[in-house]
Amino acid sequence: MNPRIFMPSLLLATSLLHGQQPAQDLLADGLSGFRPTTDWSTVAEVTAIEEKMELQTKGEGRILVNGLSKDKSIPYLCTRHHYGDCKVHLEFMIPRKSNAGVYLMGRYEVQILDSFGKPKVGSGDLGGIYARWDKTKPKKEQWWEGTKPLVNAAKAPGEWQTMDIVFRAPRFDTRGIKTEDATFISVHINGKLVQKNATTSGPTASAPLRGDVISGPIAIQGDHGPIAIRRFIVTALPCPAETWKQEVDAYWASVEKAVSNGDFEAYTNSIHPDGVIVADGKQSSYPLAQALSRWESDFVNTRKGVKTNLEFRFSHRYGDPQTAHEAGIFAYTGEGPDKQPKTDYVHFESLLTKKGSEWKMLMERQMGAASEEDWKALAPVR
Repeated sequence: MNPRIFMPSLLLATSLLHGQQPAQDLLADGLSGFRPTTDWSTVAEVTAIEEKMELQTKGEGRILVNGLSKDKSIPYLCTRHHYGDCKVHLEFMIPRKSNAGVYLMGRYEVQILDSFGKPKVGSGDLGGIYARWDKTKPKKEQWWEGTKPLVNAAKAPGEWQTMDIVFRAPRFDTRGIKTEDATFISVHINGKLVQKNATTSGPTASAPLRGDVISGPIAIQGDHGPIAIRRFIVTALPCPAETWKQEVDAYWASVEKAVSNGDFEAYTNSIHPDGVIVADGKQSSYPLAQALSRWESDFVNTRKGVKTNLEFRFSHRYGDPQTAHEAGIFAYTGEGPDKQPKTDYVHFESLLTKKGSEWKMLMERQMGAASEEDWKALAPVR
């Protein structure tokens, strides 16, 4: 069976990125939920060495650590998935005088610091929204903004602590101009409210990523001191300003149903009348309507019971209320010439446009075969 016709259903997976999702435990499967790194690892046990900025670990397990002592060469750890509005639950431990941070969208930091017992706290203490910094400004004006925690909720170094964040991403109008700043709706440290509706007009100091956007990875700072994390749970929240994603989700659900049922008529109706297919391998492009006549037999075979398996992983999803551009890799397993299962890995991208009240595929492009290694480098959708 030709894997090409299944490419559209793969993109249904991308809807999971930005719509309502179940909570994701990013430590459920080692480091697979994070961008590749050799500097962070997972261990079975961890304790803080008393009166030192050091951790002690044992075995291999599910507790995330960035090292035993402060190491300025350790990079930020970033999630593979990008998030906009979201909730984050973190259970962490730091040794004496250690320093780290959680960067929502890789840009806006909630500070992690050994602030235990401090009578007065600022934006640089545990639970603070870190200040912004600009070296091009006069020296006395280089630091600005930042929101101190409402209370000092820090536990003693070496104890497990919790951080719970409800975050709202920046908002933009149809021209891409920012209309609302990033907002921490609430931050709780060890069950105590430390931030309420705290905003930041841009990326905070030391953020690994720059500029305001609609989504980004969650990053953990690794070069300021040791930190251990035993729970890292993220729940993506629906964004009212991005209702187009819900519409596109419904579109891909209907395409998936048409393909899985061998419903050729429904699949044809999902394609724009002026749709184009781009075949990098043949260095050509031609109307999708022309390709449909070749694909109809594959739908017939599906209805006759040919067994297939489809899995997908993705790299990005962009869009607005009228257009959507999505890309990734799909793995399609069907019957080879010898009737044995055969898996194809294919790089793809697709352009959708809204025609009246309905979304249609305007362009399908297959950019060539992907390797199994390419496939494994992308995070599973679920």
